Amino acid sequence: MDNLFTLEWGVVAGLAAAAGVARGLSGFGIGLIMMPIGASLLTPAFMVPVLSVLDCPASLVLVREAWKQVDRRALAWLAGAALIAMPVGIALLKLVEAETLAVAVNVMVLATALALLAGLKISGEASRLRTIVTGALSGLMQGAAALPGPAVILGWVAAQVPGPTLRANIIAYFALIDAIAVVMLTISGVFTWDTLIFGLSLLPIYLGGVVIGRRLFGVISERAFRRVVLGLVILGSVTGIAMTTL
Repeated sequence: MDNLFTLEWGVVAGLAAAAGVARGLSGFGIGLIMMPIGASLLTPAFMVPVLSVLDCPASLVLVREAWKQVDRRALAWLAGAALIAMPVGIALLKLVEAETLAVAVNVMVLATALALLAGLKISGEASRLRTIVTGALSGLMQGAAALPGPAVILGWVAAQVPGPTLRANIIAYFALIDAIAVVMLTISGVFTWDTLIFGLSLLPIYLGGVVIGRRLFGVISERAFRRVVLGLVILGSVTGIAMTTL
């Protein structure tokens, strides 16, 4: 294991601290913050399992505390619709170039996030149909561009879901994604001793950030919380567009 406690490790450790704060505060953000720079330093194939090593323990802690506030019925409809729509996204991936799809998805996500940040709202409570449509979009985006989160997050923000429920739903949804990812990575043989050791070396730093983020959630206002969530989505979209086009 040659890359422990090197300059690259130090950079990724700093990213892990920031990602932990974002994860504890908003319920997501580890991939948006760690993958662009981390993958350029250590390759995507190395970073993906490292992120799973970091995020699975965090998911267990966060889900346990957030479960009482999760809209479980909405989550079930959401996940079911996503699983059904995912093959359609995969089919699109076979018909359209991956880079073109990634840019198109990120542009749509960016435009929606900016509109919500500017004050766009959807009137009425989140209906079952709206939840199913949101889940289907999430599955479509997962199959086409490996981006399941933005559709769900933006859908809940647009529906003006209360901050605590919004955060709890995001945590539960990403915990489900983490579980699926671990199974797929294990079956594919991507996990190695190097990725496990590297991830474990960063785990105290990441979990420390999660603790700070959890405490910040109880301090900031609901308006500020929504701006943080939208800001992270915008950051991820801009980064995705830049990495695909440059």
